Amino acid sequence: MKPEITLIITNWNGSNLLKECLPTVLKAVEYDQGHLYEIMVIDDCSTDDSLKILAKNFPKIRVEKTPQNLGFQEANNYAVKLTDSKIVMPMNNDIKLDSKSLYYLSKHFDNKEIFAVSGKIFAFDQSTFLYGNRGGYFRKGHFHLYEKSPEDDSQTLFACGGAFMVNRKQYLELGGFDSMYHPLYYEEIDLSYRALKRGWKVNYEPLSIAYHKVQATITRQEKRRNISLISARNNYLFVWKNILDRPMTLTFLFYIPLFLLRDLFQLKLRFWVAFYMALKRLPKALKGRTLEQSSALCSDREILSRINVNYLHLR
Repeated sequence: MKPEITLIITNWNGSNLLKECLPTVLKAVEYDQGHLYEIMVIDDCSTDDSLKILAKNFPKIRVEKTPQNLGFQEANNYAVKLTDSKIVMPMNNDIKLDSKSLYYLSKHFDNKEIFAVSGKIFAFDQSTFLYGNRGGYFRKGHFHLYEKSPEDDSQTLFACGGAFMVNRKQYLELGGFDSMYHPLYYEEIDLSYRALKRGWKVNYEPLSIAYHKVQATITRQEKRRNISLISARNNYLFVWKNILDRPMTLTFLFYIPLFLLRDLFQLKLRFWVAFYMALKRLPKALKGRTLEQSSALCSDREILSRINVNYLHLR
């Protein structure tokens, strides 16, 4: 029988992480008797013993390989095209699932308007809360994120990366994760925000729980690059591509020179370096902006008003 849901676990030199991740995934699949699942590991040209571990310890799990090292975004996009399930779940290999997590996420897709859904994420110690329902607002030229109450099930800004379910057809319609944000950060925010602009729904399910080994893959893959610079660069790229509201755009153009001058006088280079890094990808951001201008059905203000409905000072 054709699987309804495919779990896609992206792996690069993560054999030890897979040993921790996959047993919890198998238990979560077993718990949800209402859906037929497929588990796929997409190996992004690992040079460790990942493939041997998979063949020996998890022979029933589907294993696919990328033709070359693609990175997280493009490896996921490649894998999504290899299945025809109605729902896919991009996962990091440093995620462990609670046994009931898939059950609670999958229930949301009884509603045909749902694009994606994600749940609560804790650290591996299973007690430290990391993130869940995120909100966002635009102020002084920057897009800011904040964490809502873990039990707040109001409209979320985005389905949090690492463990969320998404409608496969709509994911492909959006072009999947945008590799402009490579190597990390903001790809899932960008994806969900574009879905919200098209009138699709992105939900948060507080009863679904997963556990994240914080920066287990980031530290290794980035070889201790300055993660904050990449995050700041991608904030610029997100705004340039997705914030179409004219007053917001003018606000950005007004404040950014002021921030850069401030940092120059204070001999701080972070924003200058991030801005320069973003400028090198400006053509890609503008190309995406043109597409969004022709496809968006909802305005930035409509989206942000719904997201911040319980936080009136941010609307």
